[in-house]
Amino acid sequence: MDWKYKIELDNKDVFSEIEKERGIKIPEELKELVVNANAATPEKCRYMLGNDERVLGAILSFNKEDEADSVFLALKVVDDKNLLPFAIDPFGNFNCLDIKDNTVVYWNHELDEVSSTGKNLSEFIGSLY
Repeated sequence: MDWKYKIELDNKDVFSEIEKERGIKIPEELKELVVNANAATPEKCRYMLGNDERVLGAILSFNKEDEADSVFLALKVVDDKNLLPFAIDPFGNFNCLDIKDNTVVYWNHELDEVSSTGKNLSEFIGSLY
């Protein structure tokens, strides 16, 4: 996957800080994605969620200093501690990793509803078109 507009990750300790704060374990696969695509936009950005086409706008920034589209703002919005936001769409909805079963879910901010993609992270990224 080609990623555009990547911002280098300032500090890899950010993962352990989030893990401690949320009481979760972030999978290595997600850490690797963030290191390789922090705040980046994917070249292929569309995916299907049931019969609906959705857009992955960008991977969230895991840098504490970044104000827009940061994981820290997303963590304040997504209350469920088992959901770790990692990407945002152009409409303010988040793609999250469900820590319980390691699947990617779509979190609709207007309805506070979660829809599962039924895919793990690598399957989800591989399904982008």
